[in-house]
Amino acid sequence: MLGTAEYRNGIFTRGVLVDIPWLRGLPYLDTHAFITGADLDEWEAKTRVHIHSGDAVLIRTGRWALRDAKGPWDVSSAAAGLDPSAIVWLRKRDAAFLMSDASHDAIPSAVEGVDWPIHILAIVAMGMPLADQCDFEDIARESQNLHRYTFLLTLAPVRIPGGTGSLVNPIATF
Repeated sequence: MLGTAEYRNGIFTRGVLVDIPWLRGLPYLDTHAFITGADLDEWEAKTRVHIHSGDAVLIRTGRWALRDAKGPWDVSSAAAGLDPSAIVWLRKRDAAFLMSDASHDAIPSAVEGVDWPIHILAIVAMGMPLADQCDFEDIARESQNLHRYTFLLTLAPVRIPGGTGSLVNPIATF
């Protein structure tokens, strides 16, 4: 895995918003929801957008909409997230970067006895950088208004020698 200093020119690629609550006709996912590879297939079929090699995939669970609707909760004990089959799906598409409005991992874990299986598979096994806890509500509204789920994504992590994490301000240009 690259440290943040290695992204000296930032990240500049196609972003794809995968809005699972929208797919399911909901404003947000329940805290116990899993997102599977089959959900990603269904999203591609419905939107007619195909995720390609090099894409940054932004997974929306609706975490911030849920917080606005019902108030804060302990996200360390219950949060919607990815099932490991979704990571296998993303690997087959050769996605380059994964972002989520949650922690990526469903909490509790989808894999008994393994905390953070999505982080382990993405970062350790695939070398895929992650950005989590992002607020995608504005991007989701704009995507719906434009009926467009792809955009230019620009990120410039703070260069921290030896650092493996950084604050970023993702910018989606439609």
